[in-house]
Amino acid sequence: MTAGIAAVPAAPPPPANADPVPMAAQIYDKVSRDGWHMQIRIDNETINSVPNLAEASNSREGFVTASGTATVSGGASPITDSIFILGYQLGCQSDVSTGLQFGGTAGIAPLGSVGVGGGVPVGASVGLGAGAAGFVQTVVQPGVIVDLPLANMALSDGGEAMLDIDNIHIKADACGGDVTIRSYAYLRISTAVAHTEYAIYGDPAKI
Repeated sequence: MTAGIAAVPAAPPPPANADPVPMAAQIYDKVSRDGWHMQIRIDNETINSVPNLAEASNSREGFVTASGTATVSGGASPITDSIFILGYQLGCQSDVSTGLQFGGTAGIAPLGSVGVGGGVPVGASVGLGAGAAGFVQTVVQPGVIVDLPLANMALSDGGEAMLDIDNIHIKADACGGDVTIRSYAYLRISTAVAHTEYAIYGDPAKI
C-alpha cells in the first residue's frame, strides 16, 4: 500500500519592502540684516516606504532618516533667542476623517503651540519632548499639508545645532489617495535689533 501524502498549501510570501530611497542633500546660506551669516542643511536623508502593517488600504507608512545642521557666525548683535527644527511635511490627496496625533516610544509630543506661516512652524512656544525613537501619525483633510516637527534645539554658544533622526516611523491614516512627504529644516534667530527666520525643504516623495 502506498502511503498518501497530504498537500500543504504554501504560505503566501510576505509583501516586499522597498529599498530606502536616498534623497538629495539641501543647503541654503543667508545673511541677516544685522550681519549674521546663517547656513542650514539637510543631508544623509533616506525615505523607506513600507507596506502598511495592518494591511489597511487607506493607511500609509514609512521610515525616515535625516540629519539637519545649522550654523551662524559673524553678527555684531548677540543672539538672544534661537530655535532649529527638523521635521517633515505630509500631504494627503483625499481623506475620510480629521485629527492630528503624535506618539512614540520616547514620548515625541508637542510641548507648546505651533503657529503656521507659509507652511513653516513659527512662534516661541514650539517644542517637542526629548527622545530619538518614536512615530508620528496623522489624519489630514483633502489637500491639507501638515507639519510634523520631529526634533528641535536652540543654537549652542558657538552658534551651531545638529539634529539627527534615524529610522523614525511616519504613518498616515484615513487617506484614500497618495500620501506625499518632504523634509524641512527651519531656523529662527533673534537679536536686540532683528528677528530672522527661514527654511529649506527636501524633495517630495510618496510613502
